[in-house]
Amino acid sequence: MKQKYSILKDNKSGIVTIKEFAELDKGMFSLIFEETYETAMIETAIKEGKEALVAAIRTPNLYPIAEYAGKIADTVIEYFENTPAEEPVEIVFNDIKLMQKEKKETPEPETKDKSVEIDDLLDDNEDDDDDEKKGNSAPSKKDKDDD
Repeated sequence: MKQKYSILKDNKSGIVTIKEFAELDKGMFSLIFEETYETAMIETAIKEGKEALVAAIRTPNLYPIAEYAGKIADTVIEYFENTPAEEPVEIVFNDIKLMQKEKKETPEPETKDKSVEIDDLLDDNEDDDDDEKKGNSAPSKKDKDDD
């Protein structure tokens, strides 16, 4: 699924608007949520750094994942520095590409050593069971104390 974020700074009202869209059909995006911020608050967060800006952008209703939030923050910073006023900026994310990237970065678990350990444990138990069935079990310390 693709997601799109639109960022617009309105100088007259002193408001920054971030809209989140989701692709419902190929090429057709539907508005999911719209969040507004005071321009002064965004400018203060930009001065404090990217992490502060991410924290300011995230709300209970608009909470993009870390990778998306970082890219949105970078875009907002660039938007405030370089883009003429009142021209919206859009960012499009593709969840499929993100999942493929995460799959490549995730290391495969090493099961070879663990399976050997489990097999060794099972082998030891089987030998003990065979000895007990044959009546060859050695008395335990408790059994010796009871004598």
